Amino acid sequence: MKKLFFFLGKGGVGKTTLAGSLAVYLSKCLSKVFIASIDPAHNLFDFLGVSAKSGPIEISDNFIAEEIDVDLYVKKLLKESTQKMKKNYHYLQMINLENMFDVLKHSPGMEEYAMLCALEELIDTWKSQVDYIVIDTPPTGLMLKIFFLPKTTLLWIEKLKKFRKKILERRSQLVHIKGKQGVGEDVACCEEEDRVFKELENQEKRSKEILDIFSNPEICKKILVVNYDELSLREGIKIINELAQIDISIDLLVCNKKGITDSILSDNDVENIVDKFKSIKKVEIPFYRDYVTPRNKMIEIGKAFVKELLC
Repeated sequence: MKKLFFFLGKGGVGKTTLAGSLAVYLSKCLSKVFIASIDPAHNLFDFLGVSAKSGPIEISDNFIAEEIDVDLYVKKLLKESTQKMKKNYHYLQMINLENMFDVLKHSPGMEEYAMLCALEELIDTWKSQVDYIVIDTPPTGLMLKIFFLPKTTLLWIEKLKKFRKKILERRSQLVHIKGKQGVGEDVACCEEEDRVFKELENQEKRSKEILDIFSNPEICKKILVVNYDELSLREGIKIINELAQIDISIDLLVCNKKGITDSILSDNDVENIVDKFKSIKKVEIPFYRDYVTPRNKMIEIGKAFVKELLC
């Protein structure tokens, strides 16, 4: 994998059109491309003009597309978590884990974590098979949570590892006083033997790896898509400011649908907002008035900003 592209922005600004156009253009340049939509309200296959299907679809020799089934990943995540809990806490047989996870699937953050797991899996699967991976993302709020998850997960794991070490220390003290029967034969008393601690280390490793990918400006390119309207531009600034908190920067600003409403550009307030993007490389894509969905302009659109991303 040479590059990983994320298309970010408010809903309705044209992320799918631009992501699809970039993927098609790169594939026409004889590069192997995989594009995925992680937006629950999928439009990617509609834009590409193909029938919806589960799993990846080979559009052409160099072009593969997929719409990620988030619900499927939630179910997969819950199943794997249940199995790990049963393995790690096998000595607590009285807990009805199935009932516990029936409640957990409705917990806040489960969808975001499932999307992050989906991202990890598809990157790991395709990074050795293609030159470029393109990700069409959900609207701002959900995608920001996904970008923040590895960082917040690492903070939680740091605290949990400290807490787990204290538990293991107490168990070790009990064994020293009462012998192994003081805690139970199958209960670990040190980090090397503790399945829970090993799982925390495994999750820590995974979170660091995906965070390193997100933060690597040489590999991972973040494209912010805005329209020339106040709400879109203000949300764009929010995305830039939020990602800066975890040292992730925007690599390219794509001002889409230029000319859809000429009068808005004379508004001083909007012009002042535009000034705040001056430090970021910018590309403008015109509004194609004769096309509701500009599929026949994909090569033109992709070519318009691909050089800025590959330099």
